[in-house]
Amino acid sequence: MYNPGMRLTCRCEKFQLELTAFPARTPGRLVCYCDDCQLFLWQIGRVDLLDAAGGSEIIPVYPSDAQIVAGAEQLRCTRLSDKGMYRFSTKCCDTPVGNTDPVRPWLGLHRALFNGNDAPKAEQMLGPVKARIMGKFARGPVPAGTPAKMSLKAAIPIAPFIIKGIFGKRARPSPFFAGEQRTPVVPPKVLASAELEALRQRWAAGGGGGGR
Repeated sequence: MYNPGMRLTCRCEKFQLELTAFPARTPGRLVCYCDDCQLFLWQIGRVDLLDAAGGSEIIPVYPSDAQIVAGAEQLRCTRLSDKGMYRFSTKCCDTPVGNTDPVRPWLGLHRALFNGNDAPKAEQMLGPVKARIMGKFARGPVPAGTPAKMSLKAAIPIAPFIIKGIFGKRARPSPFFAGEQRTPVVPPKVLASAELEALRQRWAAGGGGGGR
């Protein structure tokens, strides 16, 4: 049975997502500095959402805990390569939604979605950033202790979430995949190698993140 929960929206509020187990089944706020997360925001024209070091704030949830309640037609999907994550955003206002795939119990929601009426409640529930990863790709100074890639300390809040998700079979159903849960609800744009290289060159020449 559907139970209303935390309501998330894009910046123009045409797209809306609800979480039915928030914040009980999230490891909390994470910041990723990886080049893929940065390139994705460059691709959709939202460099302004990167922090001063190029970090993206991500809140992981289980796909089975999410439900699209409005604006499914606004979704678009990007893959930086044919083996890359499925990265969803909105056509209406270029809001990043999250990254996921058909088989893992992972839906990494972008912090930009937590901007509706429930935003103050989300801030209070989530507390401080729990982990930062992939510091080798940062475009500026990062907090002390940020690992170059992943570290045991950074994995502590993430690993139990993944393990519980696997055994609890929480990868499905996902609102982002249809049919047998392997077909994205919108056809993904897969960047050709030349497109990806051009994007990397823009990113490399662009300096630090947009700052917030």
